[in-house]
Amino acid sequence: MPLLTEFKHRFGRYALSVVEWIVAFKRSTERLLPGTWRIKPEGNIALERLTDRFPRYLCAPQGGVACGEGWYPVVWDLCTAIEALEHLGMPRVTGVHAEERLGGLFLRAASSSFIVRELTREAELKAAATCEECGNPGSLKIGHGFAKTLCSEHGSARQRPRQRTSTPSANLSTTPKLVFLDTEFTDLEYPQLISIGLVSDSGERFYAELSNGWSPEGCSAFVREHILPQLTAGEFLQERFFAGRRLADWLAEFGQPVRVVTDAPGYDWVLMADLLEGNLPENLHSEPLAFYCESFPELVPLLQEARQKAFADAPAHHALNDAEALREAWEVMTSNLHPAILDQYLRL
Repeated sequence: MPLLTEFKHRFGRYALSVVEWIVAFKRSTERLLPGTWRIKPEGNIALERLTDRFPRYLCAPQGGVACGEGWYPVVWDLCTAIEALEHLGMPRVTGVHAEERLGGLFLRAASSSFIVRELTREAELKAAATCEECGNPGSLKIGHGFAKTLCSEHGSARQRPRQRTSTPSANLSTTPKLVFLDTEFTDLEYPQLISIGLVSDSGERFYAELSNGWSPEGCSAFVREHILPQLTAGEFLQERFFAGRRLADWLAEFGQPVRVVTDAPGYDWVLMADLLEGNLPENLHSEPLAFYCESFPELVPLLQEARQKAFADAPAHHALNDAEALREAWEVMTSNLHPAILDQYLRL
């Protein structure tokens, strides 16, 4: 099977290089023909110009375009390549769908051709490095209510400022271990850590309840009603300094870079970093990876369902249960996210 995969990969790369040569030849000949409607415009491309050029591929009901204009040149190039292959005898493609989804460009061509599938995959990868708004080089930008591939200029107005900490940087040349974090604390105005739970992407768990550094009198009414009754004490109740050392040892034992994932970096990450003060493991990434369900509106129902299932047997507002629910939602998100977009998300 590995030999077959390697053959397909090599054949695909060779075929794509041949297609690129054919497209270049086709474009040079089109410039010699009367009329300019066939020629790809320089710079921005209007949607009407794009669909007029490739009506059989892109017009409803066979196909459609639902993405930013910065990706129109990518769609144009894909349709040009498919058209060139048809001129060489490949069966006709009846439609091409180009849709912005979950921050990336999803392309679907009505064809069983291996070459067409490779062309669409290459186009998706190209779009993952191209600003959807203007076509300049870009990368995935994540924030509350949006996930888009944008350039620095278009992304700066939408992306929330990233929180900076003094935590040492991990070696990013190795794929990081993802650890999902949740904390419970006294209140929003003056948060003091009560409990902390972490679950790794492979299932290892850490949980501790602090015996000092907070008091019931400093808790909000919500915390007193929903969180304090769920504290289990026993072996999990630990003095703050000991809990910090135990957490540092737990993170270091992974033996590879560790990246924390949280949906409340302003609270969870800050409280965890404060707990680790003086015991910061060298393999801990210097910034958390923020995971907001609202960044992927199309997936919100699925993500909510995943979290509800996680709470079926383990109630919410318990740090370890909430960390597990966050991991469940993450797995749903990654199974629906395009690999190129996921790769950029993990590099944020």
